[in-house]
Parts: sequence; C-alpha cells; structure tokens
Amino acid sequence: MSLLSKLFGGDKKAEKAAKDLLNGLFSQASSAVRTTGTPQASGEDAAESAPQERTAPSGIPAEENQYSFNGTYIEYFNKVFTEDFADYDITYEAVAGRSTPATVFHFAKGGARVLTVELMSERSDAQGTKIQCRKNGIKYLRFYYDHHGWWNARSYVTNRVRGEL
Repeated sequence: MSLLSKLFGGDKKAEKAAKDLLNGLFSQASSAVRTTGTPQASGEDAAESAPQERTAPSGIPAEENQYSFNGTYIEYFNKVFTEDFADYDITYEAVAGRSTPATVFHFAKGGARVLTVELMSERSDAQGTKIQCRKNGIKYLRFYYDHHGWWNARSYVTNRVRGEL
C-alpha cells in the first residue's frame, strides 16, 4: 500500500488527484532548475519563462495516456475519439443513477448508432448499458478509468475502438 493510499484511506480518486498535483509541482520546479540552473519563484513569471512539462510517475508509458493528458479522463477520451475517428458523429453523456461515475460515448455514422463506449470505475458491476446495447444490436466496449496499471494509452484505446468499428 502506497503512502498516498494510506493517507487517503484507499480513495483512488483523491489519491490520483494528489499524484497529479505533486507531479505538476515537481515538473514545474525541475523545469525552472533546468532553465536557469536555480529554482525560480512560482507564479506567472515562472510560468512564462519555464517550459511546462508534465512528468509521469514511474511505470506510466511515454505514449500519451489518460494519466499524462492535461485534463480529465473524459476530456482525454473525447480528444482521442474525435481526432482518431473524425468520420463518426461522437456524443457523450453521464450515466445517471450510479454510485460511481460513468460516461457513455456514442459513435454514429449516417444517423445510426454503431458503437457505445462506456467509461466506468473498476468498482462498478453495472451491466445496464451493456445489456441495452446487446438488445439493440449495438456494439459495446468498456474502459475502466481507475484500474491500477491500465493507462488507457492512446494506441490501446484507438486499436480497441477500431477493432469494433
């Protein structure tokens, strides 16, 4: 069990937020030292003079992934989907009535829905979206946004979606 996990009592969301904050702070400090040879004050002056790099904790692949992306996991998946599947109409919505957050992306072509991609917690055992897709003959994929060691690297996400489309 990691120190952050102990501090946050196993709350993965809080643990990830703390990791992201610490990575950003260390990245800014190391950028300032590389640029000038000495640490700079934080704030607007440092932001203007030092390149803003984002370093990932050990183990995270160098390839773009949801943890190295500068935004939420929903923004990351939306970016990947809209850039890599521009010939599809892609919409997304939050799934209501769940104890853990979930988001559903719908891929359509020619007005017909051809794929539903669900982003959900590994702690969720919800099957409703999957069952509805099966009933309606719509292909279904699931990605977990909080499974340790699953980075949802861009190539992995794109290859899985492309395989279904």
